Amino acid sequence: MAWRVVQITSACKLSVKNRQLLYEPIEGEVVTLPLEDIAVVILESKHILMTSTLLAELAEYGVCLFSCDGTHTPNGVYTAFGNHSRHSAVANLQIEASEPLKKRLWQKIVKAKIRNQAEVLRRMGNRFCDKLEEIAKNIQSGDTTNGEAFAAGLYWDNLFDNFKRHDADVTNAALNYGYAIIRGSVARSLVGAGLLPCFGLHHANKLNAFNLADDIIEPFRAFVDWAVVKADLGEKDSLEKQDKQLLVSVLTRNCSYDDEETTILKAIEQTAYSLVNAFKDKEAKSLVLPKFSKAPLFE
Repeated sequence: MAWRVVQITSACKLSVKNRQLLYEPIEGEVVTLPLEDIAVVILESKHILMTSTLLAELAEYGVCLFSCDGTHTPNGVYTAFGNHSRHSAVANLQIEASEPLKKRLWQKIVKAKIRNQAEVLRRMGNRFCDKLEEIAKNIQSGDTTNGEAFAAGLYWDNLFDNFKRHDADVTNAALNYGYAIIRGSVARSLVGAGLLPCFGLHHANKLNAFNLADDIIEPFRAFVDWAVVKADLGEKDSLEKQDKQLLVSVLTRNCSYDDEETTILKAIEQTAYSLVNAFKDKEAKSLVLPKFSKAPLFE
């Protein structure tokens, strides 16, 4: 299983040799890494040369490649397409899924999201965690009462002081950075399982190539939120290198998945395959989603 998350922050040339990623910096030692070990590559430097052969090999090995903008925030993702041996069969199962099934799947996703949000507040010692648990219990098929939005308002009011989700501040920058990494990793795993990320369960924007990823990411967001809480950004104006490293490390931290401890990256992959099973079985219960493990995530 691929497990490495590689951040490239310095000027360099990237190529491939003998199925190894070859990193040749302008200054410093040459480094090689087996492509089969790599899950994610993040290109933060604006001075990186990359060979087309490497791009093809990254797709062959299912590596998720991120580009970054001038603020070093991920703004693009490159994933393999159609590399699953039964891609057409799985895609047809997805497309043929009934609306009632998709609504039940979305219900399960929203419940898992809110329960993970409740756990974040619980770890902070915030009393509103119980209120979120109550909201989660009452989520209906398709979330017709919009409990997700009500829970979100309560959650964000209690997560950070004087916080608005879309302000241009360092906290939002950290959240956006972490979410982008998780979103791309989800898209990678969906494609790897033979699914089409453009066709969502709930999200249905015709201009969005990652509607399904935007559905499946929801229960994983709380792990990023907790990382931002633990980062203790304080009065910083921008994210520092160690802040980004903490956010990227979310993928390699443990969570509880199907009553077992596993990394969040592995849980993302297993969630994608469990969604395929849900489509096959026509049962929402086949979808398995992550929870916080009892062990500390970052302490």
